[in-house]
Order: sequence, then structure tokens, then C-alpha cells
Amino acid sequence: MKRGEKKESDAISQLPRHITDQILSFLPIKDAIRTSILSRNWRYKWSTIPQLVFDDQCTSARGVPSLRPSLHENLVKIIDKVLLLHIGPIQNFKLSHKGFCATSDIDHWILHLSRVSIKKIILRIWKGKRYKIPISLFNCQDLIYLELSNCLVKIPLKFEGFKKLNILLLDHVELSQEGLEALISRCPLLETLGLNLREIKRVNIKSPNLRSLYLVGAFQDVTFDDMNRLKVVGVDVYDDIANRRGPSYANLSNLHKFFQNLHCLMHSNLFTDIDFNNVEEILTVMCLIRSSPQLKEVDFRARTGEQTPIGTTTNSWEDHQSSCFQQVRVASLYDISGGQPELRFIKFLLSRSPGLQKMRIRPTSSSGDGKFLRELLRFPRASAQAELIYLNPLIPLAGLLKKNSKCRY
Repeated sequence: MKRGEKKESDAISQLPRHITDQILSFLPIKDAIRTSILSRNWRYKWSTIPQLVFDDQCTSARGVPSLRPSLHENLVKIIDKVLLLHIGPIQNFKLSHKGFCATSDIDHWILHLSRVSIKKIILRIWKGKRYKIPISLFNCQDLIYLELSNCLVKIPLKFEGFKKLNILLLDHVELSQEGLEALISRCPLLETLGLNLREIKRVNIKSPNLRSLYLVGAFQDVTFDDMNRLKVVGVDVYDDIANRRGPSYANLSNLHKFFQNLHCLMHSNLFTDIDFNNVEEILTVMCLIRSSPQLKEVDFRARTGEQTPIGTTTNSWEDHQSSCFQQVRVASLYDISGGQPELRFIKFLLSRSPGLQKMRIRPTSSSGDGKFLRELLRFPRASAQAELIYLNPLIPLAGLLKKNSKCRY
């Protein structure tokens, strides 16, 4: 009986290593390390897990405050120990602790990763100055996923590229336009590109395999050498419109200029933030629609502009009666307040989408629901099958976006 009990109680220790690694990978790294006290067999099982995540769950405030080691000191010790004792390949390294500032300690961590065929690096610096990326990062030639946040990047002159990289996400990263273009062009297998940049206004994208593009920032002009594979575009670009006045501004809007070169874009999904009171943004959306005859799904999130509107929106939709969402099947509108510019757009969308199957609308609040709904039901529809789905405004928007889209940047 005792033998049977012993065998049953130790069954988990007999699991194949890759299964044990997978189980431990679901635990916070500090809890995975704590399994070392379970038994002699478990002492170093944690040391082979391929996914290393160092986030807020790595540190905890315990004991007398005056005797606690600093958060920085504590986290550095944890990461140093894990990397020192780790055995085997590291597939994923993620550093994203909201209380951790940029430090030179990251340099030797990245140097270590460059020697273990790392495949995925996520480096998010939440506090303090931007972290200067060391040259050793560019030696990680097995990378397929790279995400940098609040970093300073300078591309080495001898850098030949990340030949296996599929996904590149840069958030609040400082680098030159030339450096950005060089980085993108030297990743021949790049399929997903996300840029949230403040300083760069113009960029030429040379990426023949690019399928998904997500842009946030002050972009005024984006050009492509090859767009044949591009399927999904997400944009949230802005500029200081309030400070642009007079003839020099003539017909220029960062959004309007952004799409001026997309003459044959054939993506199937589009989502964008839009200020329905800004005529330039409306014109930009129309430009994108005309450039995208194969749109299958469109998502719009209403954004209240901080600047004084330029022009008038009264006839902006009506001026584009020739535009048509021929292939659109699903349309989603979020954060709708029920204002007249928004209603005019919804009316336009319903009347110009003959293949529409669903329109999802999420208001900013539940007040005035009855009047808003009655107004919507009166709008003519080009599609007899179009179904109006009124979403609960209490449901968090982040959850809806995650549910309705495979990738959001």
C-alpha cells in the first residue's frame, strides 16, 4: 500500500521534461524556482524552462520596510541567479517590471542571451530614461520576435539584419529615420511591424513579406516598395494641427498624407481611431477606403480631438457617394457618443455596404440609448442581411478589441 502511495504521489516527477517545462512556464518565475524545495528530483527542474518572464510578479514587498532590499537590487539578483543557473536553450526572455528603471545590468543579460540562440525578446522599460540597446542584441540571429519599449537604438554599421525575424514592435523607441529604414529592410522575413514613434514623421518601408502594419505617432508620409502581401493596417497617427495655419498648411494633414501613396492596398482588415469632427481625418478614411477594394472588416474607434476642427464635416460623407464598401462583411464602431458627425458616418456606412452582415456599435454610455437606437433603425441599408448589434458600454473596450481581432498594437 505504501509503495502504491509513494508511486502515485511522485507521478508528476516522472513526466517528460518538456511537459514539466511547460507546466513551470505557466508559473511566475519566483514560484517556479520555489519548486526546487519539493524534493531532490525537483531541485533544478526549474532551470530548464525555456520561457523566462521577469515582471511585477517577480518581486514582493515583505518584511520590515527599512530592512528590505531595494526593488532594483532584488530584481537584479533574481535575474542574475536565473541566468547563471539556467540550463539549455532560452526561447523567450521578457523584462517588463513597472518599477524597474534602465540599468547597465541589462547589458550583460542581453550579452548572455545572444549566446543561447534566443528566439523572442520583450524589453519594456517603464520608468526613467530610455535604455540604450547594446551591440550584443544585434548578434541574436535566431530572433523571430523582438519588442522594445522606451529604448534608444543605434543600428551598427556592420549589422546585416535579423534574417529570421517575423515580428518587430517598437514602442516609444528613439532612433533615426535612416536607422529605422535600415532595420526594417534587413529583416527579409518580417510579417508584422508595429511602430509607436514620436520623432519620426516619414519612413520608407522595404519589406516584401509584410502582412500586418500598426502605426501610432506623428507620421506624415509613409511609402512602400512592395505592398503585395499587406493584409491588415492599423493606424492612430496625429499631429499638432492646432499650430498649423495659413497657406503652408494647404491640403496637408498627417493622416491625409499618410495614405496618399496607398493606391492599390488590398488588405482585408482595417482598424483606426478617428475624430469625426475633423474633416481631414474623414477625408483620409475615404482615401483609405478607395485604396482598399478587398476590405472584409473595418473597426473605428471614435476619438475626441483636442484641436480646433479644420473645415466642416457637414457634407464630408455625402461628397464621397462613389465610394463603396463592396466587400465589407463586419463593421465595428466603438466609443460612439451619438453626435451628428458619428450618425452621418454610420448612415453612410450602412448605405454603401451591400455585403454587410454585422455592424457592432458600442456607445460611451447607456444614457440616451432609446433615442440613439431609434435613430439607427431608421437608416436605410444597402444590405438586407445587415444585423445591428448594440454592445454594452460597461464591457471594457480592451476586451472587445482582443476578442474581435487577432492582433492589436
